[in-house]
Amino acid sequence: MGAGITSGECSEQDAVNISQEAVSSWLHTPLDVSISTIVVPIIWCLGIITNLTFLFVIVRVRKLRSDTNIYLAHLAIADLLYLSLGSAYDIRRYTASVVEFHDPFANSAQCVSFFTVINSGYFASIALVTMVSFERFLALCHPIKHLKIRGRRRTHRMIAICWLVGLLFSASTVPRVLVLNVLCLQWPDVDAFMDYPSSYAYCGPVSPSIDYFIPPLLNIPWIMAMVANVFMYVRILQMLNKRTSNQNITVNTDHDATHIRNHVAKMLVANGTVFFLCQAPYRIFSLSKWICLLAQIPDPFWAALGSGTKWISSVPQNINAIINPLIYGAVNPAYRSAIRVAFKCKDQARKQNASLPVVRGPEVNNTTALAIDEDIETRL
Repeated sequence: MGAGITSGECSEQDAVNISQEAVSSWLHTPLDVSISTIVVPIIWCLGIITNLTFLFVIVRVRKLRSDTNIYLAHLAIADLLYLSLGSAYDIRRYTASVVEFHDPFANSAQCVSFFTVINSGYFASIALVTMVSFERFLALCHPIKHLKIRGRRRTHRMIAICWLVGLLFSASTVPRVLVLNVLCLQWPDVDAFMDYPSSYAYCGPVSPSIDYFIPPLLNIPWIMAMVANVFMYVRILQMLNKRTSNQNITVNTDHDATHIRNHVAKMLVANGTVFFLCQAPYRIFSLSKWICLLAQIPDPFWAALGSGTKWISSVPQNINAIINPLIYGAVNPAYRSAIRVAFKCKDQARKQNASLPVVRGPEVNNTTALAIDEDIETRL
């Protein structure tokens, strides 16, 4: 497996002499092989199945196209974008070269294009999760205000802003991967290394000083989003508990609607909690690396885990991309019913569509359980 770059493209100052003792630190470890060839493809396939199933259900069952589900549909698209590009990158990186650090790109434009697109999906997903939490927070804690501002046009506008935020944050990471660097490799002069690649490439910063500024620029907004989401989750759960207590001492004519609303809110809280837990390892390692860079000391995580740190941070992120639809199905019975409806033949689906759970009220009529959560919350 060659690097695809000839040694003639390297200058003498870019040559790296690798001693026989250091060879193993340049090559893929058994852990890299196992995860790249088994774990990553499995997670990728599961992610495609779960997210496409969710999108298919939204398209097939028209009554599920609530504002909340439109947000979640775009979250599924962002997850698919990040998961597919990230998995393809991990697999290609393994097959392209025996050198662990090799980036399988031919020029700097490919570096910029790839990382801009994949990071757009990553940061857009953070913005979408936060926006969904904010919508549920308004609907439960400030229903009158939410009733005045809500609407499909506003939903589409906020989704566009989320994608724009993702693109802008992604663009801010470009200076870290703007230049494709090529290093010549001088392996030990023994026959065992005759077929090893003579060079390897990696996407690097335009200047070493860039590594001092980019990490806080990316981590601080993520921490702020996490704190904001935790605050909103606490307020949502407090409001649900308060309403549950009130319903225990009053007669509630909309018991089914309340039950549905609670399922939707708890689903979103569970989804957001899992999201930030899966993102936490990467952020912890990133902050540790940045702090150690400033202090000019070895990174304790890298010293203890070596290249395993990249899998401990990236695998949970990939798992997060497949788990959201599973949470919807586990927490919300209306979504499970919609799945059964979506995969029936057309005539059967039409009949089942009309029989999905509905809540009738002065503003809502003939709407499915999951689709009417916004109207329920503003009326109760």
